[in-house]
Amino acid sequence: MRRLNLVTFVTAVSAFFFGSFFSKILSWVDQCPQHLSREYQKELYPKFFLVVLVLSPPRNAEQRNTIRRTWLQNANQLFYQPYLPEELIYLPTYSPDGHLQVELVEHQENRLRQYMEWRDNVLTSDLPKERKKRGWIKVKHVFAIGTWNISSYLQAELLKEEKQYADLLLLQRHHDTYGNLTEKLLQALDTLRYHYEFSYVIKVDDDTYVKLDNLVNELVSYDQKLLRQKSNYGHHPLPQLYWGYFNGRATVKTKGQWKETNYYLSKNYLPYALGGGYVLSRKLCEYIVNSSKILTHYVSEDVSVGTWLAPLRHVYRWHDPRFDTAYKPRKCQTYHMVLHKRNIKMMSDIYGGKLCSGINSSSLTAYYYDWSRTSEKCCDNLVL
Repeated sequence: MRRLNLVTFVTAVSAFFFGSFFSKILSWVDQCPQHLSREYQKELYPKFFLVVLVLSPPRNAEQRNTIRRTWLQNANQLFYQPYLPEELIYLPTYSPDGHLQVELVEHQENRLRQYMEWRDNVLTSDLPKERKKRGWIKVKHVFAIGTWNISSYLQAELLKEEKQYADLLLLQRHHDTYGNLTEKLLQALDTLRYHYEFSYVIKVDDDTYVKLDNLVNELVSYDQKLLRQKSNYGHHPLPQLYWGYFNGRATVKTKGQWKETNYYLSKNYLPYALGGGYVLSRKLCEYIVNSSKILTHYVSEDVSVGTWLAPLRHVYRWHDPRFDTAYKPRKCQTYHMVLHKRNIKMMSDIYGGKLCSGINSSSLTAYYYDWSRTSEKCCDNLVL
């Protein structure tokens, strides 16, 4: 009988303390809903170093699947690689009048040569067989697709695709046509800016192949050096990255699907990174989105971005021949990092090690960009 009373007493005391503890937890929840909400949002929207934004039409499911099973796989395999030596990483400096100084052709040429030498040494050196992931580097990818005025069948297919992969950015207010690409980019950047924390975005088309491991390694190396030398910029704004393959001699199109009816600034487009792929820092994305209501929306999305960023004195326009992003591929080079106009077979071949799949020759020749000359002479220094 005494044993039974003892058991009852212990049970009652335990129930009392458990109930008090549980009530305390509930009171914390009632008192701190905002704190819990912030933590929940943080879990939903983690900080990413790079967001890969792929613009894709609704019907291009096969292209999206090819990208998922080829170069996007490298987003999950960002192993430790030797960082680029600091002397190979160029950081722009401000001139006495407060503008970023341009990178000279001679420096661009030396940098590409030194990169190739460094890369060849890395490939031939004995790297550890067991390599750990860079845990802090997070890469997020999304396929931006306009869904306005599409068939119910296509809507159902996209919802099925989203349920399977959870990587579609469905823009319900966007009619997905070529003439609306600029508006599509703006809506996509606005959504990314609102929902995610990130440092950089690379915008690509769904016929672009990206060597993500190489690109991220280069971008991380640049970003770390920039942060280490932040104090050197003093009262000047930190340079904001606009990285791609620039064109400054393209004449304004007056007919065809690229016809521009509102481009009155000059006979040539202002320098812009070709649309097959380019990188923007977060602050440039924010500037574009915040200013979108007062900016002129040109037909070509890449032309629009170049024109919008033209007046800013703190934009670092990094012209890089490793971006093969024109309207057709250039002669195949092992150093190419972003490769435009690659079909499904080419992407699979490249992922399997056949870099030059389908590329025999090309009339396009790579060039270094001479920022010190007029548009007619900007692109005459060929990469030999």
